[in-house]
Amino acid sequence: MDGQALTQSKPLQNAGRGDRVARTREAIVASALALAAAGQVAPIVRDIAQMAGVSARTVFQHFADTAELYVAVLGRMLAALVGEAPELVGSFAFEDRINYLVSQCADRYEQLRPMWTFVETLQRRSSEAADMISQIYSANTAHLSQAFANELAALPAESRERTLTALALAIAPESWVVLRQRLGLSVDEARDELKFVVKSVFANETARR
Repeated sequence: MDGQALTQSKPLQNAGRGDRVARTREAIVASALALAAAGQVAPIVRDIAQMAGVSARTVFQHFADTAELYVAVLGRMLAALVGEAPELVGSFAFEDRINYLVSQCADRYEQLRPMWTFVETLQRRSSEAADMISQIYSANTAHLSQAFANELAALPAESRERTLTALALAIAPESWVVLRQRLGLSVDEARDELKFVVKSVFANETARR
């Protein structure tokens, strides 16, 4: 093999190795996520490795420790919670916007619910995880601000921030967990309650004017 062939083969070899590394890392994260979804608060490396089809040593070749792995899993979870905010203002009636947003959140939060204890535990143990979760809440608040911009603008200035905070509290993962797990409501019942709460927030502020 001449020098040119050797030079050309190295990028291909490196690319192939990079693909294998990415696939292995993906398998590890996906396995940890599956175990968290099954209710494990702190999936152990042995189980993660077995599900991913790798050794425990391989797991630690890709992640410095379990905390780093858990943060990667959290990032995967939270990415599913925040999608691109649709242009709702002027496109839908007020009640239609409420129905859309609540249904969207209900679908996402129901998927997250089995893993919520994992999320709460991790954010207490990792400042990086806590920061990631804070960013999600900020993004959700910005989404609500955009979706109900007209209604918020119609309120007195002193009421806008309070109303937005109340909306963010209503449309939060914890609210869904309380409705489903603490109060024992069905998915449909919990969705209806959230819609009622959101409407009540605006009705209350309108009545105060």
